[in-house]
Amino acid sequence: MFLAKSEYLQKIKNIADMARELNLNVYIWGERGVGKSFLAKYIAPNAIINPKTPTINPVIIENFDNLNNLPQKSSVIIATGSKPLDKTIFDKYFDLDIELKPLKDHPEDIENFVEYFSEKAKEELKINEKTTIQNPDISENLNSLKRQIYKNLLFSNDKKDILKELENYYLKEHSTYEEELKDFEKTLFSAMKKRYKSKLKISEHLKINRVTLTKKMKELDV
Repeated sequence: MFLAKSEYLQKIKNIADMARELNLNVYIWGERGVGKSFLAKYIAPNAIINPKTPTINPVIIENFDNLNNLPQKSSVIIATGSKPLDKTIFDKYFDLDIELKPLKDHPEDIENFVEYFSEKAKEELKINEKTTIQNPDISENLNSLKRQIYKNLLFSNDKKDILKELENYYLKEHSTYEEELKDFEKTLFSAMKKRYKSKLKISEHLKINRVTLTKKMKELDV
């Protein structure tokens, strides 16, 4: 799925569709949280992410601009980074580069992302409540917007001690969506455990099955 309401993201989608159809090697770059990993997986949905050994399959290589040892070019490469590459390196590996601009440059797309992350949060946290975002936080692009939606969905104003824990949640410099979500959930459940003491109360407040909650907390080592 590719969310594109603005003319800018529609153009990016057209370029991505062409790259996918022609099996081009693509370098995607931009500041933190602009959706580089989303776009890479859209172009190559079945690619191997950060392979440990050479492969003939399509690959996604994250933080390509920070690699000390560049890979052998033996397959289709979709790579991400925070800045443009040196021309010599780019010409060796890639056919096309795509710059993803920050959300403030295409605010028409914010509403779509709010809806997308809201539905993901409801599904993953087993919560069926309406969430409204008055002032979307795009200071860290999709990262801060996602964090705001999770907090808004889960907590009311009387749970300030838990909110304080989440406000101190630290985003790692280089991590995937799945890694960030796992760390966020661990922070959440740790704060809830400290606040409510029992799993029964936590399950009631989060409207999550107690067995599911116990399994989740065990997986996260909470």
